[in-house]
Amino acid sequence: MCELTMIMMLGSTLLGAAGQMQQASAQAKSSKYNAEVADMNAKLADRRAKDAIERGGIEEQKKRAQVQQVLGKQQAGMAANGVDLSFGSPLDMIVDSAVAGEMDALTIRSNTYREAYDHKVDATNKRAGATLNRMNADAAMTGGILGAAGTVLGGAGKAYQSTAGRIV
Repeated sequence: MCELTMIMMLGSTLLGAAGQMQQASAQAKSSKYNAEVADMNAKLADRRAKDAIERGGIEEQKKRAQVQQVLGKQQAGMAANGVDLSFGSPLDMIVDSAVAGEMDALTIRSNTYREAYDHKVDATNKRAGATLNRMNADAAMTGGILGAAGTVLGGAGKAYQSTAGRIV
């Protein structure tokens, strides 16, 4: 009967250790998967940042082209009416239109870079999350191994105590 108790105690100990290893492995796999997802999301955020800059550049160019068309129409209209464009109110109006148009183009650029910056920050945060998940995976495996080793040693100690007490 004593040997059966010893075998059951050791079996229980080994099953407990195996369970800890299985749990650690599952947690590590989950953390590694989450790290891969975070890495993919970071790449997508980088792509969104690049796309924002490209779209913004196109919008900025369109705005400048619109401004040039407006300026051309203003100048042509005034010149057709015999207005001297080189001084006074006509020149002020042309300069004001050019300045306003350039301000709009620069606002587009500024907004574009803000949007791109937000995407880059998002990508950085996702990469940090991926790193944390990988660290968690490593820690889970280390913890599982140490926990299983502790269970085996504890079970062996109990088994030794139960037999040592009977041998004496």
